[in-house]
Amino acid sequence: MKKLYLAHNTCLNSSYDLNVLEAGLVQKGYELVSQPEDADEVIYSGCSVREKWVEDAISQINEVARRAPNAEISITGCIANTSMDKVQKGTSATNLSFKAMHQILMDKTELRFSDVDDTHVQDYNVERKSDLPAGLQNLRLRVGEEKASIVASLQEIDRTYQSSSEDRYRRTTKGFVFYNEQDPFERITVTRSCPYKCTFCSIPKGRGEFTSVTLSSVLSKVREALEQGKYHIVLLGDEVGNYRSPDGGADFPTLIENILSLNPRIELSIRYIEPKPFQRYYSNIMSWSANGRIRLLYLSVQSGSHNILKKMKRGYKLERLKKQLAYIRNSTSVILYGNWLIGFPSESEKDFDETVSLVRNLNFHINVVIPFSAREGTPAYAMDEQLSTEIIDDRVKRLTEVVAEMKCNDMRESLASVDVSISDNIIHRIRLAERSQYANDQEESEPSRVMGNLIEVKIL
Repeated sequence: MKKLYLAHNTCLNSSYDLNVLEAGLVQKGYELVSQPEDADEVIYSGCSVREKWVEDAISQINEVARRAPNAEISITGCIANTSMDKVQKGTSATNLSFKAMHQILMDKTELRFSDVDDTHVQDYNVERKSDLPAGLQNLRLRVGEEKASIVASLQEIDRTYQSSSEDRYRRTTKGFVFYNEQDPFERITVTRSCPYKCTFCSIPKGRGEFTSVTLSSVLSKVREALEQGKYHIVLLGDEVGNYRSPDGGADFPTLIENILSLNPRIELSIRYIEPKPFQRYYSNIMSWSANGRIRLLYLSVQSGSHNILKKMKRGYKLERLKKQLAYIRNSTSVILYGNWLIGFPSESEKDFDETVSLVRNLNFHINVVIPFSAREGTPAYAMDEQLSTEIIDDRVKRLTEVVAEMKCNDMRESLASVDVSISDNIIHRIRLAERSQYANDQEESEPSRVMGNLIEVKIL
């Protein structure tokens, strides 16, 4: 059998699927190697949600072609559906093929992707990564040195002052959420792709038709997690709130109720739920949250401007959403995590100010500021009044400053008993880390992290 090397630069949802593909290949006896040079074939899954990640994928594919010139290269993931022409033009490799993961698995093993997924349990407590220079250079950084050093300092502070600042930081900081090795948990994909057609988004094209995993499969994985002592369950999906099981039609509330009924200790994190289903099922979500059954909600509002939301085709009432989220923020322990898309075509300074105001008002624990990147094939790509890179960059930096200050204010509570000089120093470093998160996300001058053997999952 061929020796295979797997790599990616994708989001958590897509990297989960690559792990399912890997499980099927291993089941049928394929040998997976730790560097491209040893492979007969490289399977590469690429992200296309932003132009930067497409370019990053192309650079890695070119590295494969340089290091393993005789290897076949199978391109999968979102770029296979959205950016095939750009990849072909941007790479020197001539032995490329573009296929969906389920097709790769079927061609090589005659296994159905859904069958492997039903029986495959994701073990993320042990990450597949290495510091050896064997893998591919990848621009995405999960945490970065600044945040890692902050954790080390918070551990020392907690030992000295009997506080719990490290736990607070890990639970409310991008990069640690969904990757907390101190917190046994299970990730389970329940939906794939998204049913909505936002004008800026390439996910429906990249991920294909919106589908849900059977309720029986999800519950089976939860039961297995419970047997391993894992009571924190992370539900993954590009949009979880529209879940509809193929085996009986169970909807999102039914899914959640069935999971929670398995054990009173279960806590759920949901990544992602859109505002529309959040509002549709708000009473259920509020009840679960008030009872301590929801740990985290990842919900992207994207903009605070009615004008921009209308052009995005987001279609929800901000005032109602603001009240609902404020109630959850102020009356429960749920961690709120959200994205903000800045620089959408025609976004005025007033529109931007309204977004800044909403970000402050909602006061999410984790805020990710994302610059608009026009995706070819989406309606926003052809819209008039495209903003300049300079304007978008300036606004992203300004909102990042606001988010950094909010982060500092949130962390001050857990450092209240700490000597002022010590707390001021750590707060200063937290502010710098939040600022540098923007730089790490945007600038290609930052040193790349070396990927190790097989797959290292990451987040956007």
